[in-house]
Amino acid sequence: MSSANEAPEPVSLAVPSVPPTAKPRPPRPPRSLRIELMVSYLSLLAVVVIGFGGSIYFLVRQGTYHQAESELLVSAQLLARELKSGAPKLDLALPQPPRHRFGPPPREETYFAIWTPRGQRLAGSDRLPPHARNVPPQPSWVRPRPFYSVPHDMHLDVYLHTPDGTRIMVGRPLIREFEHLRQLLLIVTLFGLISLAAGAVGAWWLARRIVQPLEQMTRAAEKITAKSLDQRLELVGASSELTRLSTVFNTMLDRLHGAFQRQIRFTADASHELRTPVAVILSQAEHTLSRPRSPEDYCSALDTCLRAARRMKRLVDDLLLLARADSGRLEIRQEPLDLADVVRQSLTMLEPLAREQQVRLSSQLLTTPTIGDAARLAQVVTNLVTNALLYNRPDGEVFVTVHARDGKATLVVTDTGVGIPAADQPRLFERFFRADQARTHQEGQGTGLGLSIVSEIVAAHQGTIDVTSELGVGTTVTVLLPGSQPTQTVPEAG
Repeated sequence: MSSANEAPEPVSLAVPSVPPTAKPRPPRPPRSLRIELMVSYLSLLAVVVIGFGGSIYFLVRQGTYHQAESELLVSAQLLARELKSGAPKLDLALPQPPRHRFGPPPREETYFAIWTPRGQRLAGSDRLPPHARNVPPQPSWVRPRPFYSVPHDMHLDVYLHTPDGTRIMVGRPLIREFEHLRQLLLIVTLFGLISLAAGAVGAWWLARRIVQPLEQMTRAAEKITAKSLDQRLELVGASSELTRLSTVFNTMLDRLHGAFQRQIRFTADASHELRTPVAVILSQAEHTLSRPRSPEDYCSALDTCLRAARRMKRLVDDLLLLARADSGRLEIRQEPLDLADVVRQSLTMLEPLAREQQVRLSSQLLTTPTIGDAARLAQVVTNLVTNALLYNRPDGEVFVTVHARDGKATLVVTDTGVGIPAADQPRLFERFFRADQARTHQEGQGTGLGLSIVSEIVAAHQGTIDVTSELGVGTTVTVLLPGSQPTQTVPEAG
């Protein structure tokens, strides 16, 4: 225990060292396709050349050793025959090799030695290499064979065992053979270098030929801007793969060009539609404020501005819905519902418009279960029936049916209007498109976005929509939606 007078020990606070934040590695620069092709081609060529040259050198070297081994084995067998015949050991000698094969001394200097089973030397050449003066131990891997060969630097020795245990060694230098092998290695190396040089030229030409169409496509693509989307890539004499690539790229440009044109037309139409209510509000406000007015005049001006503002709000809401659909953010609830209930509620709200248009509105609604967004589907019904009422003749009729068919929830809206011209039918679902306004007796109704919204909502529900029309007879719109579990269908006349 420490005393009271003893000073307390200082406490050290160790601060853990914070490793420095690792700097992000800079992105690697893009590699050239031409260089990659050349490197790949030359690497493959180098592997082939080295493999081919190495195989030739190895086979020739093995053949040279086998030939020298066979010659030395014959000489050893001759010595064994003379030794078996009882010839004096001092008279044993090797036959002289042909001069044209081995050349002048010392290349033809073949040597030999004979040892007893106990390792005593019986006979041998006067000049023996240092490695051949003593009998070596027999390797274990040569026991099944009566002879074996052992290379020593530039010499080759063949050992032969006779039945009585005598060991005979015959060897000679391989100077001439090694010179031939060196010449062969030099020739193979030169051939490989020449092949690689020629392959480099060929690789450069081949890479240039492959990359040239891509560079042509790149230059053509760099010239394409938002103002020149009508330009296309043209490749003459290109491979099928590059031709397919250019075709896909041109098809993409066609889609982009079409989408860009639709976007320009859509922006212009939206600006035009918004300009009208804005102009009405501005003109009413300026005219009303130009001098003092009565309360009735102010109320009339505000009513006009209110109607214009409502029209503008409806247009902005429609544009917002289409923008969400284009970006894939159109929110669609997936809830079980009865399509007949949705249609019934929408028709109830549209009955005043039907009376105003002097058009008879009738329906036959069968219980039809489906899965979807009731509010969005009500918007589909409202837009379709509203168009059928507006583009109809006085004392006409609009008939709406809902039923299940082939596992699909089916909505059919049929009117007795004047019909739609065949030339206009493919464009019905384009934004801000209006068919001949002479077909309706109330000009200025709608903004041309109703059917576009219908198409987007139906597509978001994974459904389809089809329009058939005949001039002077009427129009029929059929909407098919995915069905759900079937329930009892009860007919109801409206």
